[in-house]
Amino acid sequence: MNTKGLTAGLVIATFVLAAVLSVGTVGAEDVTLGVLYPFSGDLGAYGKPETDAMKLAVKEVNDNGGVLGGRLKLLIKDTKTSEDEAVVKAHELLDWYNVSVIIGTAGSETCKAIIGYTTSNGVLLISPSVTGVVFTTYPDNDLFFRTCPSDALQGIAMARLAIQQGYKTASTLVVWNPYGEGFEKAFTNEFKMLGGRVLESVKYDPDTTTFNSEVEQVAAVNPDCVMLCAYPETGSGMLKAAYKKGYLTNINWLLSEGLKSDDLADMVGKDEEGNYIIAGLKGTTPDSRGPAYDTFKQKYLAAYGEEPGSYCANSYDAVAVVALAIENAGETSGTAIRNSLLAVANPPGDREVSDIGDALRTIRKGLYTINYQGASGEITFDEHGDVMGSFCEWTITDNGSVVSGDTIELKGPIVPSTPSPKPIVVETPTPTVAETPTPPVAETPTPTVAETPTPTVAETPTPTPPGFEVVFAIASMFAVAFLVRKRKRA
Repeated sequence: MNTKGLTAGLVIATFVLAAVLSVGTVGAEDVTLGVLYPFSGDLGAYGKPETDAMKLAVKEVNDNGGVLGGRLKLLIKDTKTSEDEAVVKAHELLDWYNVSVIIGTAGSETCKAIIGYTTSNGVLLISPSVTGVVFTTYPDNDLFFRTCPSDALQGIAMARLAIQQGYKTASTLVVWNPYGEGFEKAFTNEFKMLGGRVLESVKYDPDTTTFNSEVEQVAAVNPDCVMLCAYPETGSGMLKAAYKKGYLTNINWLLSEGLKSDDLADMVGKDEEGNYIIAGLKGTTPDSRGPAYDTFKQKYLAAYGEEPGSYCANSYDAVAVVALAIENAGETSGTAIRNSLLAVANPPGDREVSDIGDALRTIRKGLYTINYQGASGEITFDEHGDVMGSFCEWTITDNGSVVSGDTIELKGPIVPSTPSPKPIVVETPTPTVAETPTPPVAETPTPTVAETPTPTVAETPTPTPPGFEVVFAIASMFAVAFLVRKRKRA
């Protein structure tokens, strides 16, 4: 083969390769979603299980062709349940990685710290577990959504549970942040409307490490029950203090879903006879039970060897609806995804689908519109980005685990039930505070995995822009052609 023919052949091959590579990269750019979630601090117990649920949804998306021809990825940052840390990590996601969607945060306090920055920069913020009432009307440029119901509804459920248990008076003890404040207001309004009386209302600093004065204040008025709205770390401290003061034996306690953790019973501890101190306590929680949840539960159990916890289904749904909205929109800007969310999640939709793969295929065919039915229940966003929801009881069993119970109706008549019998105080001597000092919260070690989460995807830098491989291949081919021709001439 002569030099001219060899060179021409290499040039043709170069252009063919470039064309093939360019076709392969069109629409194949990876799509990265930012995630802000805690792996330590008061909400650290929820970081791993809920981000695991997100990863499960990502796997299903990628097993079914990804989004817009590329793979879906998560870039996970630990907020440490800290407002300051959440702000720092939000700036990283926007300024360094240029994400257009953030899933998070887990709590209302950290959400309030970042929502102004993210939404003013055109970034969609969608939370699986921020339930604070304040976010319903927050000026967020229509860029804040959530896949969990607001506490405006759960406060009603808690009040109805209290009346159902036969309680006529209550005190409230809530964390002093948007979560606790909104919950308290909704509970108080509904409880009064149903004929109950709130005798004392106390808010506690989420950074506090001593709990005696707050517990004394709510118990001193001798209510039928104390409604405790808290997170596991500080909430367990409140319950330990109440036990040592004897206020768990003569006063009933109702717990918010923020305390619904299989670790809570161990955090509070056991009595001298080896029984869990808080066994039998009840609370309220969003109720996700249904066929779609059962399917999700089996997938989660197969993937991680344990059952999903609170808001895991909501976390899965947050990733699912965002992925479907991106595929439907055909682009990844925050505003485009926002505009597409209602199209994939809300009625009417030609087809109701709960399987991510089925939903993606339906969107790609373009023959039907979809109405995604979530693992956490129906996902229908209102004008504020909120969803409705149903609620149920949850109870701490004798072995310390958490089980869901009866559904709590938000409307209609309440059928009173007989409250669980209270132990007689004299049968359980109350140790004084001096005899059994309250251990500081800092002495409770945080699980090692929660302190240093190392999700592989979080270490992945921003994907290299497509096109580099094409340019490199073309340049290499021309270089080879030039060297071959030069050598032949020599």
